[in-house]
Amino acid sequence: MHELLVQWVGYVVPWIEALGIVAVLWGVLEAFMGLAQRGWLLATQRPMRKYLGAIRLAMGEKMVLGLEFFLAGDIVQTIVVPTWNSLAILGGIVVIRTVIVYFLNLELSRGARQGNA
Repeated sequence: MHELLVQWVGYVVPWIEALGIVAVLWGVLEAFMGLAQRGWLLATQRPMRKYLGAIRLAMGEKMVLGLEFFLAGDIVQTIVVPTWNSLAILGGIVVIRTVIVYFLNLELSRGARQGNA
């Protein structure tokens, strides 16, 4: 039974992480397109902050989504971690990603409040 679980996790985790990559790339492409569309406005008008804030907010949301997929993949993978050392390393990665997601969410909520004000 354990071998079946190990095989299953080996197939599922890369797909979960691929979803995270897709989410991050989606945010990057969306931000690039937003900058390209608003490039002239950014170069010629003073209120650039409004446009950049919206682009940054949208990209940050996709980054948080991608990091949450990566975190989910790490959590699923802990099922088959063979050693305590590997588990400790993975735990450190989870903590780092959780802190990054926390501060990204903090920044996004601050940006959303400023955008609504």
